[in-house]
Amino acid sequence: MRNVSIHYGDLVAVDDVTLSVEPGSVLALLGPSGSGKSSLLRALAGLEPLAAGQVLWDGIDLSTTPVHRRNFGFVFQDAQLFSTMDVGRNIAYGLGKLPRHRRQERVREMLHLVGLQGFEGRKVTELSGGQAQRVALARSLAPSPRALLLDEPLSALDRSLREHLADELARILREVGTTAIHVTHDQDEASTVADTVAVMDHGRLLQRAEPDVLWRNPASRDVARFLGFSAFLTNDQAAALGWVGRLGAHEVLGIGPRSLELHDDGVPLPVTSQGFALGEVEIGVRLPDGQGATLTAAERTTAPQVRVRLVSGAVTPA
Repeated sequence: MRNVSIHYGDLVAVDDVTLSVEPGSVLALLGPSGSGKSSLLRALAGLEPLAAGQVLWDGIDLSTTPVHRRNFGFVFQDAQLFSTMDVGRNIAYGLGKLPRHRRQERVREMLHLVGLQGFEGRKVTELSGGQAQRVALARSLAPSPRALLLDEPLSALDRSLREHLADELARILREVGTTAIHVTHDQDEASTVADTVAVMDHGRLLQRAEPDVLWRNPASRDVARFLGFSAFLTNDQAAALGWVGRLGAHEVLGIGPRSLELHDDGVPLPVTSQGFALGEVEIGVRLPDGQGATLTAAERTTAPQVRVRLVSGAVTPA
């Protein structure tokens, strides 16, 4: 993707984005709704026209190449299976040039890959949401595309199933070795599936990095906030809460839900709220400078304040 821009009338959906993906690697496009990530993915597939820039494969400009000749697989958010066909025929849809016996063999290979052995004759209307997305993935991989584009394929699933299928998707993509771009608004999902993550907002690329680098060193406060770091402290403020690291002259420390932990010898902070999420209690506290932050705990507290220690954070440009 070289200097790609996409417009919808006067709306700039993607603004001068340049990205490259190495063969066999997985890139996640991460951002909130309206950030331009799905528009960019659709443009790569040829489903959206470019206002400016180029999409290239091995240096060849694809701007005049129609969708069906780009040899990219596409997995949609809602699977989009053919309801009049059984699972096997859905997967075999793009294999018309193969002999019948080879089509059947390829369908079985794909079902084994996605963990749905024996589902060839199952009606797609009898599938669960997770099974339907597995079939959609198998259908997209069956013709051996040179790249796979995934547009939030797990977002309609419940969280526990989404987490499980994210692990499965990461395994499948690496087992097949397919070059892939995965669009998501879920930070954990992006970190699980992708080798590198590109954060987008308002149509612009804010940062591209490996997941651990992204979390430790966001390129801006905007990136840090999207990743869940809600408060920012100077070196002295962080040290006063027990942090043992050191910030540079123009850096602050982003504080996220796992930056603070309860500790008997910690600094007392007033409790401002309590909630329950994913099996943990989220306790809201007010930091000494008035900013709000959260920490996770196993149980609710009845005390008006808790003692906490700062153990980690995201080093962020001031």
